[in-house]
Amino acid sequence: MKLLTLTEYCLLIFFTGVYLAVTGFTAQDIGLYIGIALIYTFSHIFSKRLLQKRGKEQQQVNLFFSVLAIVGSVLITVFFIAAIASFAK
Repeated sequence: MKLLTLTEYCLLIFFTGVYLAVTGFTAQDIGLYIGIALIYTFSHIFSKRLLQKRGKEQQQVNLFFSVLAIVGSVLITVFFIAAIASFAK
């Protein structure tokens, strides 16, 4: 897996989880789709610019580290959702 794709996936997982938590999991229909599309667009642009500056856009990542990064992204997202939910009450 390319580092660019992995970075996009991790950012998309994190910010989509935070977006859904902030909206209280009530985002529906067009608002949900527009929100996720904007999150993907911004995460793609940010990760591409970040990796181009460092010259690592085409770098390959080991499968173990890819899985580890995605699982870590999910765990951090769940932590942030729990933190947002606890502050909301």
